[in-house]
Amino acid sequence: MKQAKKSNKGVWGFSYLRQRVQKAEERWTLAVVGLSLALTLAIVLVSTQFGTLFNAIRPSDYAVGSVAERDFVVERDMLYVDEEATRLKREAAGQLVLPILRVNENIAANQLRRFDDFREALTEVLESEEGLDTIFLKLQVEFPGATSKPALAALMDHPDPQRILGETRGYLEDVLSRGLIRLPEGASEFESVRSVEVWRWRAGNLEKESYRVDEVLTAGRLEGWFDERTEGRAEGEAELVRALMIPFAEENGFYDVEETEKRRRRAMAETEPVQAKLVRDQVIVRKGDIITEKTAEQIRALGEYSTTLNLTSLASSILLVLLGYGFALFALQERVIGIKLRRKHILFLATLLGVYLLLAALVYSFFTPPLMLPFAVILPTAAIAMVVALLLSVRTGFVFSLILGLFLLPLVRMDLSAFLFAVLTGTAGTAVSLKAVRRIDLIRAGVYLSGLNVLILMAVGLSQSVTGGWMLPVLGWAILNGLGSSMVCLGVLPVLEHALNAASRFRLIELSDVNAPVLKRMLSLAPGTYTHSLSVANLAESACSAINANALLARVGAYYHDIGKTEQAEYFIENQHSFNIHDELKPSLSAAVIKAHVKLGIEKARELDLPDEVIDIIAQHHGRGVIKYFYQRALENGEKAKVASEEYSYPGAPPASREAAVVMLADTVEAASRTLKKTTVAKLDKFVWDIIMDKFTSHEIGESDLALRDLEVIRKSFVQVLAGYFHSRIEYPKIKEAVR
Repeated sequence: MKQAKKSNKGVWGFSYLRQRVQKAEERWTLAVVGLSLALTLAIVLVSTQFGTLFNAIRPSDYAVGSVAERDFVVERDMLYVDEEATRLKREAAGQLVLPILRVNENIAANQLRRFDDFREALTEVLESEEGLDTIFLKLQVEFPGATSKPALAALMDHPDPQRILGETRGYLEDVLSRGLIRLPEGASEFESVRSVEVWRWRAGNLEKESYRVDEVLTAGRLEGWFDERTEGRAEGEAELVRALMIPFAEENGFYDVEETEKRRRRAMAETEPVQAKLVRDQVIVRKGDIITEKTAEQIRALGEYSTTLNLTSLASSILLVLLGYGFALFALQERVIGIKLRRKHILFLATLLGVYLLLAALVYSFFTPPLMLPFAVILPTAAIAMVVALLLSVRTGFVFSLILGLFLLPLVRMDLSAFLFAVLTGTAGTAVSLKAVRRIDLIRAGVYLSGLNVLILMAVGLSQSVTGGWMLPVLGWAILNGLGSSMVCLGVLPVLEHALNAASRFRLIELSDVNAPVLKRMLSLAPGTYTHSLSVANLAESACSAINANALLARVGAYYHDIGKTEQAEYFIENQHSFNIHDELKPSLSAAVIKAHVKLGIEKARELDLPDEVIDIIAQHHGRGVIKYFYQRALENGEKAKVASEEYSYPGAPPASREAAVVMLADTVEAASRTLKKTTVAKLDKFVWDIIMDKFTSHEIGESDLALRDLEVIRKSFVQVLAGYFHSRIEYPKIKEAVR
């Protein structure tokens, strides 16, 4: 009972200590985030508002014809709307809209119907064989002005009047369908335009067709139009058809003033304002000079910049920064980026963000990229994303690229092209660094990044309808940004690796060299431990690859997990040959020596300046497990009442990462497998599974996020590797035995 109480007290004490540490880390994290937020707000607000906070401009300061009471100097580059140029540009855009002439299909239908009625009535009276005068009078009563007596006489004398009437209707339909236009008299817009646009309905569709003004069919041009189409026909028939058609050819096309003005207003509204630029330190007017219309407009623009921008941009900048930090706090969680950020990582990311924004603010104040190129092309966004991806994780690199783009928005006055380029080039930088194994691979990554930058800039440029001459600057800036980012990454990466003591891919590859002095020393002083470490490394690397964990980190951690045994190699069974020194020691002393190798390994790892992730594996590879052999010996010595399991337990913490948990399992399985003499694959499979489940049920890998399906995959991987070790001794079961 006392032993159980001591055990519970020890567990409670560890849990309480861990809670205290977590609370301290949370307070520290909040302090760093708060400081970073304050710094970010300061950079953004100073960059966007500096120089206008105490520079109010009164209306009297820019009255045309007055004397300037002070110098007006531009404190930073800014754009303003040139009202006069904008007015002229919009007027020109309005003038380019063609006058709209709309054909009234109802008039056309009515006139064709009236002609058909006239034709039918004429046919009836012609069949009555009455005289010319009688027929003419009847037609005049029903269709006044529809025809003349000479035309009627000519039609009555014609051998085929129905053909003439049919041809007349065809010409009439052509005229009305095309539109017989009435041009407005004295309309000023028709004096300067050369073309018009005719709208007509045909078969249920609205057709819009442009004509030169002199091609528009009007009443005055109708006879000429008719003569062109009847050229070569008998003169008498052509005159007869024209005489019958013209009375029914009523004007059915008219100038649509309302629609024309509507389109002109829309064209003028859609015309982009003409922007003029005021350059930093540019003197608009000196004290004592007369203010002209142009300088008055510039001073007004400067005044609007100093008032409206302070009110609206200030609020939007603060809101954007707060939203950006809210997104960052969510996106940088372990469940999103796949790793738990340590204190140094949080400080590192906060520092990177501050440096990036400060650089962006300074560059934006003093330098402007060529026209139509996004401002972010000047910034090494991809370099920062590559560094983050290589030092922390790929997902962190992707997320941080988006965070940088969000915080860049208020600095560049919500320029979406700059935001898009920053996010896309950061994402591209992270992507091209995925397969970088050697540091020189970063140069190759820079070439790929340059190509991707070209595509990104082309996509951004085409969305803005750029001209062909824009292509050459795109190539230059894309290559400069891509290669420059890779060079920056290559230059700062070694410094940051050691400053953060980070387990980057390059550093882990360097540490995986078995010719390292510490490993060669282990080989000479503790050859059994050295061989054991290599075997554990093979098991751990294979299993981590199978569950998509960091296999390289697991291999390096396995190489160094037992470096604490080097100084006292003879106390460990794998280094003993015939004499076991523990036979002469008390179980408690033996357990103390065995436990010490973890602490010694941590101290040695810190002397070697190994990454924290590797040190964690060293510290956690035994967790709080009991040294069962010496604990059992103590119990067998008749000291059950005096023996506490804590005295025979490792003082470490359980594995907190998947890699550390895999190394623990690989260490236990490899050590236990040395006791096997002759086994089968089935027995080996059960043997490995029993060890894994023992660690699982004892809650030693519960904090590592390994799922049951991961344990199954790890088991298969371990068995596959161990089967290779035991291949000369394994008896594969016969099929009949396997069936039984």
